[in-house]
Amino acid sequence: MPTYIERREKTDTALLETLVESLGVLLDLRLFNTLETMLTDEVTVDYTSLFGGEPHTASPKDVIYRWKESLCGFDATRHKLENIRVELKGQEATVKADATAIYFLHEHIWEGKGKYVFGCRFTAEGWKVRSLQFDFKSEKGTRDILEQAWALAEKKGKCDMSK
Repeated sequence: MPTYIERREKTDTALLETLVESLGVLLDLRLFNTLETMLTDEVTVDYTSLFGGEPHTASPKDVIYRWKESLCGFDATRHKLENIRVELKGQEATVKADATAIYFLHEHIWEGKGKYVFGCRFTAEGWKVRSLQFDFKSEKGTRDILEQAWALAEKKGKCDMSK
């Protein structure tokens, strides 16, 4: 019979795997209000390997707004994680996963692959994401559709673009 600590680690691992897998599903379904509840009060986001710039720390509302800007112009998106690995350290955890994002706009498809590192913290409401870093590896298709979709985000009306 497993010890309490072993059961707790297995439970926390399952909760963390579900947390990070849910981020992509909620983004794809445009369920931003639910997504916001899965983030800590401040979130550090690092997409520099894909877009350049610097990592930034923001409120969940600001992170969600940026995701709306970048995703709501697409006809559809599909985010998926594989090979999820969890490292628990008390009330902190690091979750690493191979990632694929596929974006659809009209007849165009863009696919990006890389690795995510999520920093997570256990809070009074359960596990939440406090940081995410994407390490971009490869792509298929043209990035032109990213800018086209960003320009369409407000026009398509698929998302409430208010903060």
